[in-house]
Amino acid sequence: MKKLLYIIIPTIILASCSGEPDIKIEDAKEAEVNANTFEARVAEIDKHTAILFSDSLNFNTKSANDLLAAYEEYIKHHSFESDSKDIQFKAGELAKSLGKPHIAIKHFNDLLERAPDHEKAPMALFYKAMTIGDDLHEDEQAKMYYQEFIDKYPDHSFAESAKASIELQGKSLNDIVKGFEEKNS
Repeated sequence: MKKLLYIIIPTIILASCSGEPDIKIEDAKEAEVNANTFEARVAEIDKHTAILFSDSLNFNTKSANDLLAAYEEYIKHHSFESDSKDIQFKAGELAKSLGKPHIAIKHFNDLLERAPDHEKAPMALFYKAMTIGDDLHEDEQAKMYYQEFIDKYPDHSFAESAKASIELQGKSLNDIVKGFEEKNS
C-alpha cells in the first residue's frame, strides 16, 4: 500500500501543478468546428477587409495576404454560395495587386469557367489579359485574350481599351511615346 501511495501522491501533485488549463476534448473539437464555419469564414473576410482598408494611405501587405487567404478559404468551402463568384473576382484582383500573377489568373480562370455569364466575367477576362501582358510579359497570349474580350464583349466600356492594349502590347514606353508624338505631329 505504501508503494501505491508513493506513486499516486506525486502524480496528483504533478497534475495539479502542471499549469495546463483543463480543456475537455469535446470543447477543443467544438472550438475547431466553430473556426471552420461559414460565419467564421465571413468574419475572417470582414476582419481582414476592415484592417486592409482602415488606412487608405498605406498598403498593408500582410493584411492583404491574410485577406487573400480568407477569400481562398471561403471559395474552397463555399463555392456554392451566390457571393462566391464575387469573392473569386476580388481574390483575382487582390492577387494581381500583390504581384501574384499566376494566382490572379487562376482566380480569373476559375470564375470564367464556373460562371461565364456572371456580371464580373468580362472584367475577369480583361484583367486576365492585362495580367498576362503586364506582369508575365507574354505579349502574344495577352493580345489573344484582349481579342477574345473584344469578340465576346464588343459593346463593353473596356472594348476600346482592349483594342489599344493590343496595339501597345510589347512596346517599350519610349516606343509608345514616340508613336504618340508622330501621331500628333
